[in-house]
Amino acid sequence: MSIRVRVTLTLVAIGVALIGGYAVWAYGSERDDLRIASSREMRIVGRALETSLANALRDRQRADVVTTLATLEAIAPTVDIHIYESDGVLLARSQGAEEDTLLRQMVQRALDARTESIAFEPDDNPDRLILAAPLIGPDGAMLGALAIVHPTDELDADLARTRYRLYVIVAVFLLVTTVAGIALGTMYVTRPLGRVLAGVRDVRAGDFRAKVQPARHDEIGELVDEFNAMLRALETARDRIAEETESREHLERGLQRVDKMITIGQLSAGLAHEIGSPLQVMAGRASMLAAHADAEVRRQANLLGEQCARITKIVEALLSFGRRKPAAFAACDLAVPARRVIELLEGEVRRRQLALVFEATTDGVEVDADADQIQQVVLNLVTNAMNATPVGGTITVAIGATRAAVTLAVRDTGKGIPADMQTRLFEPFFTTRATDGGSGLGLAVVHAIVVEHRGTIEVHSEVGKGAELVVTIPRIQVEST
Repeated sequence: MSIRVRVTLTLVAIGVALIGGYAVWAYGSERDDLRIASSREMRIVGRALETSLANALRDRQRADVVTTLATLEAIAPTVDIHIYESDGVLLARSQGAEEDTLLRQMVQRALDARTESIAFEPDDNPDRLILAAPLIGPDGAMLGALAIVHPTDELDADLARTRYRLYVIVAVFLLVTTVAGIALGTMYVTRPLGRVLAGVRDVRAGDFRAKVQPARHDEIGELVDEFNAMLRALETARDRIAEETESREHLERGLQRVDKMITIGQLSAGLAHEIGSPLQVMAGRASMLAAHADAEVRRQANLLGEQCARITKIVEALLSFGRRKPAAFAACDLAVPARRVIELLEGEVRRRQLALVFEATTDGVEVDADADQIQQVVLNLVTNAMNATPVGGTITVAIGATRAAVTLAVRDTGKGIPADMQTRLFEPFFTTRATDGGSGLGLAVVHAIVVEHRGTIEVHSEVGKGAELVVTIPRIQVEST
């Protein structure tokens, strides 16, 4: 059950208790007032009749008594009047009037006590009002008694109207209180809390920017303000944790690369020492066998020499990667080493039936770089693009500049790189051309050079739509005078 409904029901219950108590009290007061008024009117009528009837009885004018009864019956046909003699014998009564035990007892008491009495009968839910009064002459002689019986129909009608009004008041109060409670509860409780609840759901879904708009200056408004302050604190804490997590991951990746570099350096040194001499012996024996008269022996010797050369090349690459000399930084236009590489590879490109396009829009914008290492970067990227591009494809080398950096992009029209491989391209020994003799060190060297130049390298590729590797290096900023 909602707070709005609970508060409304509580207010209605309290109101019903108060209004109901007031209604009971008001009804009882109205009933008592009506009884008092009816009794007063009955006594007035009784005293008026006492005088006229006492005179008629004193003068023995029975006809006057009958005439008085007829007159009263015409005026108030519902009122019954009984006239008794001094000994209690019924002298006259209204037409249709009936005598009962209670009436006789009250008349007898009036005769004995020489005083009037009035009573509602029955007392809890009366249907008639009875007045019994003695008829006493001027000389104090007891002449008889008078009994008036008045039905309480008018009294009951007045009480019924009073009950109806009280019922209407209670019903209207219930209706107004219920409608007002629900409306005010919706306006001041349900809607503000609904906005806070929506904000809590947004936070649970991870959206810490979903602020709750403050509605007014009260307790709920303070709750909204505190909730928004909590959101700001949570958002700040989340951003700080994200930054710390990113920094830690970056540090871990750097440590992993350093660890791999150390491992590769140790491995390459060991390989160069342990494999270098046997390779030289094997290469020498292969060259001697290559001069043998038997053609099969010469073929096997040439094959052995090629594989020894391949192993030697891998070991040299390891040594170059693990013991790469520090960069000699100087002002450099990236277009210059890029053109050298393109000129170097023109023959190989034609042999493979590819197109190599060079685009440069830097207009002499320079970076602080080692030209030889930049040339190595371009050579490795273009070589990989050539290996990935089928016959008739195109390789594009584009150099551009922004306000803060120079970009070197190498695009090909090959088969593309799957998304799960893109994050591992720059890991040492990871290669997609293991069957073609790839060592997996080319892009690792490229990444190491780019990082040393305070740059970044990004991969953009979709399977079947080629690939693009973009190197970004900060440009030399010229101070304005």
